[in-house]
Amino acid sequence: MTVSSTIRQVQSPVLLSLLLLFTAFADFCTAAPPQQARPPFLYGQPFIIFWGIPDSSCSGQPDPRSFGMEREGRVAVFYEDTLGNYPYFVDKDTPVNRGLPQHIRLDNHLQKTQQDLEAALPAPRYLGLGVLQWAEWAPQWSRNQGKQAIYLEASRNLLKAFFPYWTPEEVDFEAAAQSVMMETLREVKRLRPKALWGVSPYPSCCNGDPAQTMLANYTDQCPAAEMALNDELLWLWKQCSALYPLLTLEKLYLSCQIREALRVSSLPVTEFDLPVFPLVKSVYTSTNTFLSQADLVNTIGESAAMGTAGVVIWERKFVRKVLGPYSINVTTAAQLCSVSLCRGKGRCVRRNLESTAYIHLPSPSKVKEKVPEKVRGCFIVFAHFASPFTCQCFISKIFLNLKSLVYSGDPLVIKYTSWVKGPVHYTKKMNKIKHKK
Repeated sequence: MTVSSTIRQVQSPVLLSLLLLFTAFADFCTAAPPQQARPPFLYGQPFIIFWGIPDSSCSGQPDPRSFGMEREGRVAVFYEDTLGNYPYFVDKDTPVNRGLPQHIRLDNHLQKTQQDLEAALPAPRYLGLGVLQWAEWAPQWSRNQGKQAIYLEASRNLLKAFFPYWTPEEVDFEAAAQSVMMETLREVKRLRPKALWGVSPYPSCCNGDPAQTMLANYTDQCPAAEMALNDELLWLWKQCSALYPLLTLEKLYLSCQIREALRVSSLPVTEFDLPVFPLVKSVYTSTNTFLSQADLVNTIGESAAMGTAGVVIWERKFVRKVLGPYSINVTTAAQLCSVSLCRGKGRCVRRNLESTAYIHLPSPSKVKEKVPEKVRGCFIVFAHFASPFTCQCFISKIFLNLKSLVYSGDPLVIKYTSWVKGPVHYTKKMNKIKHKK
């Protein structure tokens, strides 16, 4: 049956309804729309999900593109320690690049910015998202709270040495912070003009206190004071070509955050509304577990429904502090278990597949309990592998040399059990083997 014959069989009232529906959608974009938005980043894709986690951290598996996501090559996230000489504090007594924006030499910073950017994005016509993930301090004095208060105190101390009677309001922190951010954005836009540049986590509502979001009377409105502070950042929005707010998992707060970002994007600073790409964390911060289906709806679904240009699936801390270290833990433990139990000629496998034993490096507390006093604090013990695990031998002649293993810790001593001609316990330190009865 052809398409035309199918249409002829549709009852006229139904066909009329369909035509009216299509007409309504066709006229939607011409019926007094708000300020026009920038065309989609990719043709025909009004909402794009970007995979912002580096492929090197995930080995490209699974391929994000198979799920309709744009992968890493489209997203460049620069942190405090990866672009220029951004000043910040690791802690109160540990400044990096002298800690304060007042101390920075802009010419040196911009020169280093160019070097870092050209190394990270060698293609001059790079077409993608460019995110400056600079959250160590806020460019507005009043927004530096909690950990960020370090910058307020350091700024006060800096000025007291020269002007002991100045009040904190007279400190030139904001002017220096504005200069650093504006000049950096100008430089990256000059070097990679086709990228969409912005600074995260701005704009912000600063009302995402978990204790507050649990209150029955909590609303999803951005406080008027915070909106006024965002309006004061017109100098920042003028330099941005996209906005990258950072979403949390509280639904009320993230709806408020998206709404405020969309409001800021429509401020009269550019010809078009700035595209908004919220950064969506891929895991719970408290439990290090991936987002649930409901969370994906609340973050990605909410962003799409509210009219953002897309989202960036992102979480540097998870890859660097959770997934990465855990991967190293397991792979190192598997190598050392193979050497200790299988002489490097097999892999460790659970004796009982339904048990809860795992191939993990032992915690320091367990090491101290099991290692003899004379070697305590210097060695890692693997006697616990022998009971729950057995060897699955390799067919090919593969041998892991203990000396070739790289481990960033203390010298290794491996306690293991050999089941050749009965259980014989060994303690091995480098190439010395000592039998124990």
